[in-house]
Amino acid sequence: MAVPIAPLGQSAIDHALSALRKRMRVAIVGGPGIGKSTLVRQLADLYHHGAYGEGEEGVWDPRVLEDIEAGRNPVGVTAYFARLYDANYRDAARHDHPARVMFIEGARITLEAHIAEYPAAHHARLREVLTIGDHWNPDRTIVLTSNTDTIEKHIRLRNRANENVELMIDRFRLIDDAFRRLAPRYPGTVVFNRDHREFHTRGALLEIIAAADLPPFEEVVYERMD
Repeated sequence: MAVPIAPLGQSAIDHALSALRKRMRVAIVGGPGIGKSTLVRQLADLYHHGAYGEGEEGVWDPRVLEDIEAGRNPVGVTAYFARLYDANYRDAARHDHPARVMFIEGARITLEAHIAEYPAAHHARLREVLTIGDHWNPDRTIVLTSNTDTIEKHIRLRNRANENVELMIDRFRLIDDAFRRLAPRYPGTVVFNRDHREFHTRGALLEIIAAADLPPFEEVVYERMD
């Protein structure tokens, strides 16, 4: 005699669907002014999950900006950002659980790409700093790239008093080239050209999700009730 099987309740169905969704930590990286912070926030809001940005002027020690602009203390600057990223990765690990997609600005490839800014005499010590990121291992890394016209437009639009546009563009060219060169060496890394794409639009976000093969997000249902 067959035993009837009770239908699954909604909570069981939700649990089963959740288990099918892959837990993932996604790093967003790229040169200065490419839109990393915006994309991290937008994707985290779309997924209703955590976001870890690297911060900017109000978050960083003021001396860091001075040293970056002056091109000095390369090991100290790189170690500072490595520690910022490390704090974010450690906190993300504490809040990680199945079906959660978390977005983090910065990865080990970021530290390595920025070595291109500095004279070769510093490179050996800078490579020692890279070891701070050896345990981060994001599941997916999205390298944002673009042409310099796009970067110039975005840097001018954000109009930050501490940024020299010409200097930022020169830095971007160096770092962008390094990211493109290094991307194949890092597993799970996708290069995405953001030219003619604005991250405040749904279309651009869907393109990023498809290009990086990210898990589906749960859409919040909108109803017209009038």
